[in-house]
Amino acid sequence: MRIIEDMNRKLGDRSRHFRKQLPAALMAAALLISGCGMKKLPEPEAEASLPEGLSAEAAWVDQALDPFLNDGGTLPAETGDGASITWTVSEGHATVQNGVITKTADAAEYEPVVLHAVISGNGATEEADYGNLLLLDPYIGYVMSTFSEKGDSKEQLKLAYTYDETTWFKLNDGNAIFEAETGTKRVRDPAIFRKKDGTFALVATEGYDNPSIYVWDSTDGTSYENERLIQVNRSSDSLKMSEKQAWAPEAFYDRRKDAYIIYWSSPDDGGMFYNTSSDLTNVSLPQSLLNPGYTVIDGTIFKQGYYYSIVMKDEREPLSEHAQLFIGRSDTDYLGFNQFSYSITDGNQEYEGPFVVQRWLHGDTLIYYDNYTQFQFKAVYTWDMHTRDPYELQQDNITPPIDYCAHAYAIPVTEKELNRLKNALGTGE
Repeated sequence: MRIIEDMNRKLGDRSRHFRKQLPAALMAAALLISGCGMKKLPEPEAEASLPEGLSAEAAWVDQALDPFLNDGGTLPAETGDGASITWTVSEGHATVQNGVITKTADAAEYEPVVLHAVISGNGATEEADYGNLLLLDPYIGYVMSTFSEKGDSKEQLKLAYTYDETTWFKLNDGNAIFEAETGTKRVRDPAIFRKKDGTFALVATEGYDNPSIYVWDSTDGTSYENERLIQVNRSSDSLKMSEKQAWAPEAFYDRRKDAYIIYWSSPDDGGMFYNTSSDLTNVSLPQSLLNPGYTVIDGTIFKQGYYYSIVMKDEREPLSEHAQLFIGRSDTDYLGFNQFSYSITDGNQEYEGPFVVQRWLHGDTLIYYDNYTQFQFKAVYTWDMHTRDPYELQQDNITPPIDYCAHAYAIPVTEKELNRLKNALGTGE
């Protein structure tokens, strides 16, 4: 993987800044693998086992399939080893032609489907069915969940949307969508995500030093119900925890496990952790999410096809020297992060709260983040989070939705979903 010379000149100072921060053990084990200056930790001693009944090729397909497909979307044409894949629909109101999945006339807005794959390569052919898939309409934009650090409605959920991923419009005139009724009532770091059935849920930090997170359900993103506090930071016989912090929670549905993955940060416990849940009410005991060799927080996981990336903040003290963002990469899944970049931020300020969106028309990926000491909303862009360095997006190219926008998150939405939000809450266009 080549290193881009002009990007190296641009990032030279901040790369040198970041190299000074890497632990000696990590530097000794590091292996340069990409233009992002990725460093690789030693591989785990035992390889992850394949899902029961699946070959390596079929397991690759299993991971490459996202739980939410789009009408008119293209399915994977071959595996990572080059085996060809031919698709048909086993269940659901949809068809596949030339690898493109399309809803039929009687399909629901959220159409459950089961896909059948014929995988051919190296003189062998196998077949496999893949379920826990939902076929949606095409995405048209993103909806952002965020909060304000200042003002009359600070630390409350606010929503915004975008069509072009850089110009954000406020919903509900920039006012809070609701006020929490339990706990500290301080809703920080809100992250909206899609549930298995296509509806939504929201997780958020409960103030600062609390072991529980807020969770709400939402059928359409306009109203939020069933408020509950779930303690995710808990001790077990195998993992002793402070039972004090659960910062910046995010969550996603894992179709292979048929479960939700809730991940969060605890500086007091040394990093990031995750719980699993089948119903977003009862959760497993926490487990460590990753270990780059030092404390990290505010991680946001982003999947592109088969591969996973995570963008996170270096939380070592003093923050004036270390509070930069960097990328972790996994060649397996969201539990296999073992390759880490140098800083992707400039080293001149302190940064946190990243989230990731794709610019479909541009073909690149934006990483948004907070310059939290200056209350600035910033972004970098890259054409490949796994192999390409990011460039900083000029500040005048970003239109934030509200003043003092803090620790946001965003998910892609369909035209029907966005219109429901705009009609119910009003727009800032």
